[in-house]
Amino acid sequence: MFDEMETIVENSGALIYVIDLETHEILFANKRCIEEFGNIVNKTCYKVLQKNINKPCFFCPLNQQTVSSLNLSFGNTYKWENENSINNNYYAFTSRVAKWKDERKVNVQFGIDITEQKRLEKKIIEEKDNFIKTFELIIDSTLEGIIAYDEDKRCIQSNQVASNFLGYTKEEMIGKSAFDFISPSSLALVKRVIENDDQEHYEAEMIRKDGSTFPSILRGRNLNLFGKKIRISAVIDNTEAKRKEKEILQLAHYDGLTKIPNRLLFKELFSSMVKRINRNNCYGALLFVDLDHFKIINDTKGHIIGDMVLVETANRIKKVLRDTDIVSRLSGDEFLVALELNHENELISIHHVNIIANKILSEIREPYLISDFDFRLSASIGIVLFKDEYEINELLRFSDIAMYSSKDKGRDTFTYFDPKLQLIIEEKADLIKLLREAIENNSMAMYYQLQIFSENNSETIIGVEALVRWIDGKKGVIRPDKFISLAEETGLIISLGKWILETTISQIKQWENDEVRKYWRVSINISSKQFEEKNFIDTIKSLIQKYNINPSKLRLELTENLLIKNTQEAINKINELNNLGISLSIDDFGTGYSSLAYLKKLSIDELKIDKSFIEDLTRDSNDYIIVETMISIAEKFNLELIAEGVETKEQFEKLKSMGCKYFQGYLFAKPVPLLELCKDNT
Repeated sequence: MFDEMETIVENSGALIYVIDLETHEILFANKRCIEEFGNIVNKTCYKVLQKNINKPCFFCPLNQQTVSSLNLSFGNTYKWENENSINNNYYAFTSRVAKWKDERKVNVQFGIDITEQKRLEKKIIEEKDNFIKTFELIIDSTLEGIIAYDEDKRCIQSNQVASNFLGYTKEEMIGKSAFDFISPSSLALVKRVIENDDQEHYEAEMIRKDGSTFPSILRGRNLNLFGKKIRISAVIDNTEAKRKEKEILQLAHYDGLTKIPNRLLFKELFSSMVKRINRNNCYGALLFVDLDHFKIINDTKGHIIGDMVLVETANRIKKVLRDTDIVSRLSGDEFLVALELNHENELISIHHVNIIANKILSEIREPYLISDFDFRLSASIGIVLFKDEYEINELLRFSDIAMYSSKDKGRDTFTYFDPKLQLIIEEKADLIKLLREAIENNSMAMYYQLQIFSENNSETIIGVEALVRWIDGKKGVIRPDKFISLAEETGLIISLGKWILETTISQIKQWENDEVRKYWRVSINISSKQFEEKNFIDTIKSLIQKYNINPSKLRLELTENLLIKNTQEAINKINELNNLGISLSIDDFGTGYSSLAYLKKLSIDELKIDKSFIEDLTRDSNDYIIVETMISIAEKFNLELIAEGVETKEQFEKLKSMGCKYFQGYLFAKPVPLLELCKDNT
């Protein structure tokens, strides 16, 4: 085997050295090196591999760090290129930090001659320069702004007109992406349009060097010129035409006082919104906002002051809305707000509408300081939630009815037209109140579900997953899927999560004296909000110190989405948890982004197959393939893999035959309170 490797090294055609990173002595050089540079073994690398250099080469990335640096750890690889000063050839190098026979750190360096490639690159650049000079003569003769782009949509030339439009010199534009000249508001449109080789003219917003924008008319065409594929884009500044168009539109479609859409424009905009909502099968909402007791201001302070109040109200409503939302002044002190919620789930849609309605009420409650007057106002809001295509007049009637219902309730509130939805909101508010009280009064309990290791037809309990339950005096035991989302939404998950951690860690401590359970590992689900807390790691540390437990008995379960949302921050926190001795698991693996990138970046110990893949494992070939892939991934990354939701013997046997060894589910045990767990496993 050694002879074969030596033959490969000596006849590879590449330069291969081994260099002592501390002394820069060449410890080994293959035949190609000696042919190129003579007998260089046992000599200082920079003195014999370069001309007139008396210190370590500055262009070598390994010389830019110390040998003891963390960046020069064994196995690190560096790639770089250099023109050799002895023979003027270009080489592409790959350097790898390795351990030599006597434990020294060495640079194992491979070099490939790329002189010919460099010559070709230079020739291509020269041809490109000649092409650009020729093309410049053509495009400078037009009255339109002309920009030429290469295959990568990088500017290779422009005329003076385009340069003047965009505020750059022609030299500054060279090399910039076509998208650097497009305003963010038009970026998606332009990217879609330029997929066509040839297109009709279209409108887009362009951005100048100073950050200002201007409307333009664009048209592009792909051409082959001198054997090169380029794209020519013609630009016309459309500012003046747009200004005149805006003036006409303003008079016809906008409220003369508040400058927001009037009833006519609102109907047009709302009609388009309703069609999108119906097409996307998502929810929309119409809010009828009416100021409370506004007539008193008009009667006592006059219409001029009243008008100033209406303008301020319109601005306050706009302040809390997104660009995609619509606000209109219907008449007098009545305003309409239309929301496109982009969600199919009714409860989530209601939640978003509630946030907007509360923000509008809160803004209107703020003092109105107008002409030395201090007005305190409120509003009544009627809301209609819809999903299918409705006539606007019908929705207006529904929201108007709901608005008067808010007036009847005492004003300064919002009401839904649908009694069923209103009941849901009230029940949810009651549930949140009860949940807050339950957390404050320690009415929560920990249940435990066994986790099993199976090998050679023998099953062993290796630990438990700690699962929180809400014990309510009237409703009994409430499962997490009924209240965890509420806790997340209201921020109660932070205090609840800390209670779960402390209760579980305390239990690990109590089991230290138990002959059986002292070997168990305990898993806990960690919410994204809890993990993102700045003091999350400090909380874990303090609890470990407080109860003086073995951290290896604690396993934290994280979701895929949590890990991908802020990968660098997750890496930092996970490294800290690893340093504490805590193991980590990815919960519900395969139901999130399913990106494998984070697996190589994060120190994860376990993957949990979500029960949704287990349910039909024995019947659905797709689920079988997915689970088989997950098992393979776990093996390749040297991770434990646990299947949760195992309920039947058939599922269990199938998983075992596929190579799965860790299990959790009703087949083995249901989640039970502590006393029942101890009784069943005594």
